[in-house]
Amino acid sequence: MNVRLLFLPTVCLGGAALLLLPARESRAFSRLGSNLSVNERDVRVFDNFSDATANDNNVAASQFPGQTGAELAIWKGIVEWGSQAHGNGTGDTTQATLGNGGANFDAFWAGKTTAPGGTMNNVVSRINTCSSGVLAYCEAPFQSGWRIRFCESWVWNDGPGTITGGQFDLQGVMAHEYGHALGLGHSAVSGTTMWPSIGSGSSATRSIEADDIAGVQDIYGVRSATKPTITATVASAGSLTIHGTNFSATGNSVWFRPAANTAATLADPRIQVTGVASNGVRLTVAIPATAGPGDVIVRNATAGHPSVSNAFPTDLLGTFGNPPVVAQPSLTAIVPAVVESLVPGTQRTVTLEGANLLAVEAVTLDGLALAPGSWFIEDDARLTLDLPQTSLGRHELALVLGAPVAALEFEVVPPTAPRLELASGEAGVLVPRADGLSVRLAGTPGARLALLVSTSASPSSSPLVTLGLGDGFRQLTLVGLHVIPAESWLEIPISNLPDPGPTGQAWFAQALELGAIGSLPVSNLQSIRLVR
Repeated sequence: MNVRLLFLPTVCLGGAALLLLPARESRAFSRLGSNLSVNERDVRVFDNFSDATANDNNVAASQFPGQTGAELAIWKGIVEWGSQAHGNGTGDTTQATLGNGGANFDAFWAGKTTAPGGTMNNVVSRINTCSSGVLAYCEAPFQSGWRIRFCESWVWNDGPGTITGGQFDLQGVMAHEYGHALGLGHSAVSGTTMWPSIGSGSSATRSIEADDIAGVQDIYGVRSATKPTITATVASAGSLTIHGTNFSATGNSVWFRPAANTAATLADPRIQVTGVASNGVRLTVAIPATAGPGDVIVRNATAGHPSVSNAFPTDLLGTFGNPPVVAQPSLTAIVPAVVESLVPGTQRTVTLEGANLLAVEAVTLDGLALAPGSWFIEDDARLTLDLPQTSLGRHELALVLGAPVAALEFEVVPPTAPRLELASGEAGVLVPRADGLSVRLAGTPGARLALLVSTSASPSSSPLVTLGLGDGFRQLTLVGLHVIPAESWLEIPISNLPDPGPTGQAWFAQALELGAIGSLPVSNLQSIRLVR
């Protein structure tokens, strides 16, 4: 058997990982000291392979739509490192399952490109000349990109299945080289993908082994329970619905493969649909006109490696995976069933309890659909939602599965004390003074509220009132008197704001109810930072 070795030389020109001659074993996996950032998951191919056997597989694989030949072999080589089975895990007769990494890492297939690109363009291609004994190599810097070159002096075979002697396996060598891009050096465990030797006629390195898995998990962490997971994709009428778990309520992005060949120097070949709302287990996006069949990835609104989902196949036409079985949702409770008309700092969150809630397609309030992203499925028995401001009295929340299928009532009541919300309600939020300020006030209908602001959070106190601002009434400004309407709340735009002073100066606000007998009721205290 003609054996060649992938070896990291003591002097590594261009940061390349080279396939050379065997070296002595070490103990287990090794690390190169790098890892691929969240935005460096794309992989493209410049298909300049000249061997007939490098592109003679014209049989499509159901879980790898849109590609055959060398592209398909290389795509399969990268998904083996994925966090879980790729689609249903099929695609190669020599492997029980494609996708075995179990780490917070998934590569993104981005199709073909027009040139080999540079060392940071994440492109795979053939090169005419290599040093003696080299099969392939991966060029650094890895963290911000890489390039993989296959040497022309060998005969390459795209599979699938086993290959014959005298030829080298594109898929298996790609799995090895991409392991270097992930940040892995060579393993000292014989039979692993990162073992530094590969023989002609062998496809053994296609499947990562326990030591390879330990290595990728050491770099990216064991797959997190919070990592988004795609379980099915359903395309219909120009939209793609993605089923799964751990999608964020808002701020998700969906990655698509470009249909056309992209320029090698393109900094980011992904087609991204951003700002996507979700109910936690399902999201729907319009399919971009320039997208092609391949994998999709969802990145949720969190940070780091666990924010990126597994890569899941779609042909942008039909169904992949198993969408959840549709069962009629039911409701048993709304918690709380009585809600005050304004809760500052956040929108009013209520929980709907019931059964089969994963199937919910929409939620309505008094017959009108709530905005996507305002409701979120926690699990099959709990759904949380942020109520919009609405009038006093009883209201109906209903679950929709094609049509309303379950409904319960809740009641909105006036607050027991005055309430105030500045801007978004988030403490210390930065607000340009020129934009004015949105203020919400709530209280008993007919109550008169004085809106007070100050740069001091030192209290002011008298026999009739205790305020949390104003420094003994010395730094108080009245910016308006307002009567609470029948709805028990109102929203006020304020443009006559005092000069904010230094950039980042904190301003505090509180509302005081006038006309009460005895101590005057006051609202909660809120703060913002006004800037010129």
